[in-house]
Amino acid sequence: MTVVSTLAGILLIAVALNDVFHTLLRPASTGRLTTLLFRAVWSLSRRRRPLAVSGPLTVVATIGAWLVMVAVGWALIYLPHVPEGFSYSGVDPGDYHPFLEALTYSLVAMTTLGLGDVVAVEPIIRALSPLEALTGFALLSAAVSWFMQIYPALARRRALAIELTSLHASGFTTLPATISTARAASVVSSVARLIAELTAELVQSNEIFYFTERDERLSAARAIGYAMVLRDGALRSDDGDLHAAGAFLAQVMDELARVLTDQYPQITGESTDDVLRAVAGSYGHRLD
Repeated sequence: MTVVSTLAGILLIAVALNDVFHTLLRPASTGRLTTLLFRAVWSLSRRRRPLAVSGPLTVVATIGAWLVMVAVGWALIYLPHVPEGFSYSGVDPGDYHPFLEALTYSLVAMTTLGLGDVVAVEPIIRALSPLEALTGFALLSAAVSWFMQIYPALARRRALAIELTSLHASGFTTLPATISTARAASVVSSVARLIAELTAELVQSNEIFYFTERDERLSAARAIGYAMVLRDGALRSDDGDLHAAGAFLAQVMDELARVLTDQYPQITGESTDDVLRAVAGSYGHRLD
């Protein structure tokens, strides 16, 4: 019993911390648990159109899952030592189930509350308790780090959508003859760089894909259609600089499509445009 409970606890803690490591610290990787949660919530929420709160709720649910797994894992390690390995003050351990006692102590140790009604007296438990407190602090830091990583990336994604939408509204995406080719080439290259940044952020934090926008004007998945128009117009140009900028934009969009199909199995398409239309459709948009 002692060995089985201890090994099960170590396994739970290891799975949770491994998921944290791959999600937050390893580029181009996301923990399996995190990936499963995001895909499951996305699949459920997009029966008609994805809910704007599905992304933030999944982040909270994932952090909650990490905390539960770590707390239960430590509780399983403590369980074989309940009640002999602890000293009780004002509490009768016989009134509570041993696992609930172990879980309560685990939560107190992880949150560093230090209530004082139950104190570890067995040497190994006294040594492990501070380690759990450090684990809890690490998870808190990881949660804050995750939010700081996701939301700046979402802001830049919205900035791309605003720029593309504004270019389209002003008539720029059709590259009218009134605009100099040098100016047009500069704007096309600027859009290409913004899309390259979005691609890099999808590689670094691929969970941002599962965040949606209430305002369609802020949706990069919808606005990317305007980049397709801009690309095609630049590629048709006889001007060398503008055509080269269009080729640059086309290459960047091809890379975006490759990353999308590699990281998100639900996105398919034979060409770059097919992939980008599939992405827009998954958010409830349609690219004409």
